[in-house]
Amino acid sequence: MSWDGESLAFLSFMSDAVQAIGDSPEPEQATRLFCEAAVPRLADAAAVYLDGGAQQHRVDPGGRLPPRWTGDRAGAPESVDERLIVVPLRAYGRPVGSAVLARDRERSPFAEVDLLAARQLGVPAALTVFHGRLHRRQLETVETLQRGMRPGSPPDLPGLEISFRYQPAAERVGGDWFDVIPLPGSRVALIVGDVMGHGLAAAAVMGQLRTAVQTLASLDLPAEQVLHSLDEMAQRLAAQTLTTCVYCVYDPVLRRCTIANAGHLPPVLVRADGKAEVLTPPRCPPIGLGRTPFETMEIAADDDSMLVLYTDGLVEERGQDIGQSVDTLCRKLSTGAPMEELCDGVLPPARSDDVTLLAIRFKGIPSNDVAQWLVEPQPMTPGRVRRLVRRTLAMWGLESMIPIAQLLASELVTNAVRQTSRPITIRLMRTDALLCEVSDDDHRMPIMREPGALDEDGRGLYLVSQLAGRWGTSRVAGGKTVWFSLPIPDGRAR
Repeated sequence: MSWDGESLAFLSFMSDAVQAIGDSPEPEQATRLFCEAAVPRLADAAAVYLDGGAQQHRVDPGGRLPPRWTGDRAGAPESVDERLIVVPLRAYGRPVGSAVLARDRERSPFAEVDLLAARQLGVPAALTVFHGRLHRRQLETVETLQRGMRPGSPPDLPGLEISFRYQPAAERVGGDWFDVIPLPGSRVALIVGDVMGHGLAAAAVMGQLRTAVQTLASLDLPAEQVLHSLDEMAQRLAAQTLTTCVYCVYDPVLRRCTIANAGHLPPVLVRADGKAEVLTPPRCPPIGLGRTPFETMEIAADDDSMLVLYTDGLVEERGQDIGQSVDTLCRKLSTGAPMEELCDGVLPPARSDDVTLLAIRFKGIPSNDVAQWLVEPQPMTPGRVRRLVRRTLAMWGLESMIPIAQLLASELVTNAVRQTSRPITIRLMRTDALLCEVSDDDHRMPIMREPGALDEDGRGLYLVSQLAGRWGTSRVAGGKTVWFSLPIPDGRAR
């Protein structure tokens, strides 16, 4: 069989068009190339309709085609008046849309070869649309998962001010994270971490480690024990994955901060006079190596000084030593500007990695807003505590809170008296709320239950849960703490 020049040219055109459409990285480009290939070689107008009639692309100089197509996408190819053909686009047996071609009346009607050519052009277009949709659905799933992993705004806590910046690379979360976790006694745990790598794998490990840190912190473990437990957990979660992090615990009453560093960049302390210095906590290996001892350092957290934690995306610059970049960060933090301006001023203009910055200005809790007693577990102790609470609240000008605070404090102390034979610690703290903590050396956590009409026991925690603004229990070194807080009337909070 011999081929004339026109036939060979048409075959070459079809081969090039099919390959170009099939090589398209996006459905938009594939449908555009389909229409451009069809017009004017096959038709005078062409359009591709997807998603139940939504227009994807069209080449229609004369306005011959409708803006929306309502034909049956799953039906067989058909010819209407011999000048309009519809080619359903299918991929793996599933309809994804329709291609519609039209000719002017001045031109000869469509022939079978034209329908065949349109079908051939539609095959790679349909496959590209199918895979593009699949990829977008997968991407949306990943982005939804990643958005759920992104750190949110930290809580407002007494004794400190918090500023943070979190900028994932390419608007997708990677392995960076930070957290601010309330602890008993108005203490707070601060953590910044960075999982090695990028993408969903790093984000998944980050999410698991972040949850683990929150759980470990809630147990009120020492900082070095938190990192040790996190290290053991990381080995089970992801082999060959390393994580650097720095974990701090700030006590606004004692004005001390404990710092543990697992292979992370060192924190920067900006003193109240504006002078910034790089801290040197014991630099231990990253999380994930196993059997690693972790050590801590303790610093004075003077009021109005600021602790800055960050990930390498903040200071890494191609071709520059990381130590020089940290020194540059210190100089930028030494300007004496307000904390929010400082945080904005140290962000890099362009980034290729995640950037996480957590700045904490220490404010402390004044000693005259804290009252603490050590009492023996004796039958008369609850009555003594009621008197101490009454006297302290009167001194603080909170007389209206005395009845309920007395009642709830004595209920917690009564429970402690029943469970321990060693001294009990009671602490009252006045911040934006009134906090009462009762600590003893018994490790059994109390269980709140609704008492029956004839029950003599079990009413204490039930009363606390009903009358307190908030309440909870925490394991602490050597025992447990049960606490409640009450809102302070307007104008009387510190």
